[in-house]
Amino acid sequence: MKEAGCRLLIVGFESGDPQILKNVKKGATVERARAFAKDCHDLGLCIHADFILGLPGETKESIRNTINFAKKLDCETIQVSIAHAFPGTEFYDFAKANGFIVNTAEMMDEGGHQMAHIEYPGLPVDYVLEMVHRFYDEYYFRPKAAFRVVWKAFVNRDLPRLYVEAKSFLKLRAQRNKMVKASRSKQAEAAAKA
Repeated sequence: MKEAGCRLLIVGFESGDPQILKNVKKGATVERARAFAKDCHDLGLCIHADFILGLPGETKESIRNTINFAKKLDCETIQVSIAHAFPGTEFYDFAKANGFIVNTAEMMDEGGHQMAHIEYPGLPVDYVLEMVHRFYDEYYFRPKAAFRVVWKAFVNRDLPRLYVEAKSFLKLRAQRNKMVKASRSKQAEAAAKA
């Protein structure tokens, strides 16, 4: 593939927890994902890795497993999304039947940021939002990842683009942090009224 001009693969790893992968019938394993990422790195191919938090059966432990898994894969870039159950899907039927859907009106806030609307026992929606925020921080603020970003920008003589992207990333990070705090406040108000 590299000889044909392929430089980047966008890969939906979804989760780093074996049970979550089984629950969503991914047909993939953590071991195979590790081997695939290693093969890509050995060939010099870049990977943009996609992960989803809040899939069926998600727990605080499975989220931690996914974050640790992502850091071990050490892909060039990541995207972390929140699981959404859309009507007509098996996930929606599962979530509705078990009473896990807590917010159907707000799948995104006014800024276009994803909002969690599935709440499992022991896994509140504000925790999932916070973990998306933490996932990005833990991933990109590792010395190895930060150095790679700066080094590539330096080698490619692309420091102005790095500056613009870093500024954009930090702005989005601040917005996510604000969103997490607002979600916590909303949850606290709802709990106080109950």
